[in-house]
Amino acid sequence: MKALVVGGGAVGCGAVAVPTVRFLIAPARGAGDGGRWIRAIRLDALPPGEPKRVAMIADHRDGWTLEKAVELGAVWLVRNGSDVLAWSVTCPHLGCAIGRSASAPGFYCPCHDSSFDPQGHRQTGPSPRDLDSLATRVEDGVVFVEFKRFQLGMPAKVSVG
Repeated sequence: MKALVVGGGAVGCGAVAVPTVRFLIAPARGAGDGGRWIRAIRLDALPPGEPKRVAMIADHRDGWTLEKAVELGAVWLVRNGSDVLAWSVTCPHLGCAIGRSASAPGFYCPCHDSSFDPQGHRQTGPSPRDLDSLATRVEDGVVFVEFKRFQLGMPAKVSVG
């Protein structure tokens, strides 16, 4: 009986200790740049030179919860031959959703009238920087995007996960 009590106590302590240790050492391990590669779209579904808004769908883990196939955000993709350019749809000013410009080629933020050219460069408005570009790669005819978020309202592009 004594062995059963000792064994049960050890298991109980371990069940509490493991998550506590992981919680305590997580800041020391660092979060890296926070990006993760997400499958976006087939390359042949992107018309050359035509911006396309694509939702970033992937699993999301938050603490103890795992959500399957949720929309983490979206990106603008533009195909140039076999290369693909990507920008976050989040305005660097205050985080509003960037859309296509109705009056000129490029992109537009309706919240505070920031406009961006077709290469994502800031043209007008209070946005402190160009659209936030994202890395892409094409594997077996499928476009992958290194999806991440950036600090808002700052001139420097700083990844926050």
